[in-house]
Amino acid sequence: MEKYLGNRLTPGESRRLQVLMQTEHTGPALEEMIAGILAENRYTTPPDPDLQQQFDKVMATAALRQALVRRDDPGETDITAQQAMPEEDNLRHLSRKNLRTFYRTMAAAAVLACILAGVYTWRYYYVQPKTLVLKKSTEIKPGGHKAELILADGSTIVLDEAGAGTVGQQGSTKIIKLDSGRLAYHAVNGNSNAAPEYNTIRTPKGGQYQVVLPDGSQVWMNAASSLKFPVAFTGNSRTVMLTGEAYFEIAQHAEKPFIVQTSGIEVKVLGTQFNVMAYADEASIKTTLLEGAVRVTQGAASVMMKPGQQASIAGKEDRFLITHPEMEEVMAWKEGQFRFRKAEIPVIMRQIARWYDVEIEYKGDVSGIRMYGSMTRKENIEQLLELMEQTGRVHFTINGNRITVMPVTIN
Repeated sequence: MEKYLGNRLTPGESRRLQVLMQTEHTGPALEEMIAGILAENRYTTPPDPDLQQQFDKVMATAALRQALVRRDDPGETDITAQQAMPEEDNLRHLSRKNLRTFYRTMAAAAVLACILAGVYTWRYYYVQPKTLVLKKSTEIKPGGHKAELILADGSTIVLDEAGAGTVGQQGSTKIIKLDSGRLAYHAVNGNSNAAPEYNTIRTPKGGQYQVVLPDGSQVWMNAASSLKFPVAFTGNSRTVMLTGEAYFEIAQHAEKPFIVQTSGIEVKVLGTQFNVMAYADEASIKTTLLEGAVRVTQGAASVMMKPGQQASIAGKEDRFLITHPEMEEVMAWKEGQFRFRKAEIPVIMRQIARWYDVEIEYKGDVSGIRMYGSMTRKENIEQLLELMEQTGRVHFTINGNRITVMPVTIN
């Protein structure tokens, strides 16, 4: 938006802005951006009379709602869209300073109206995206806190159905479901030389869970993942086995390094925060370091990571690829978000499949289609797919629990 107001948009960025303006979901965020730009007093020229004629009542109201219009008396409350007087009365009662604020607000509304007018033309005369098709649709709900705990004897506890309190005991360790829904292991005095017993937490597609391990380390598990660990850490290290994806905050015990093993990869730490993604259907295993230091190893390949780095390795490659990803994108799942930056359609759809527990099929070539965007993982799947369709690049049909993905051809 700032680049648009400064007339610095490239043609590609202009198209992206037009796509962004198509959906009502982005309205509040855009209004907030405009209000922030105005608050910095960089755009103070009153609007051209011709632009004022293009004011749309709705957009003017939205801009007014964001402006902090106050009287000279500092004790006066803000005037919101719901509380505002008619426009003529407002202009008579505003101070000179507030009049400038009002004009700046109206200028932003005019700019926004112009953008919308351009988007209307672009959308209806050039793109004309297809409408999401539902066939034999059943309600596809977003995922939630779901997991099962497999005890050392093979018995299973469905954690999302268990009440708060003690849900089991393994040796001298109590297993407690906290009021927050997390699972925690509390060790009491026992035989430290006893053979270790292992538990496994497994999340289904459409599930996620958080566990506090016996050493106090915390683990957030993404959908379709499992974590196997001893109910009491003994010996000179703390080793767990992961499939899928998890974020770790490790309790510091300098004499006992923490080790995550997954698909031939070993991540060794002392005390740190990191994310490991090791899904079988992904091309590579990715370890992303947020804080501290870790060493990742696969066979002869080994690298010491620094905060902000991501180490990736695929198959039997003999070295790790080190990159600096957008941390917000990597950790979006933990914060309850989908967040994509130049992500390919198959990458996006794999995440959707895990969270909504759906099957994906493709008709046509979607390679080369990349998307930017973010959306809460609490939304129903229809809203998410409709938002993606607004790009005019891809189309979906839903038949029961199956989503078909097709490219859109723009004539």
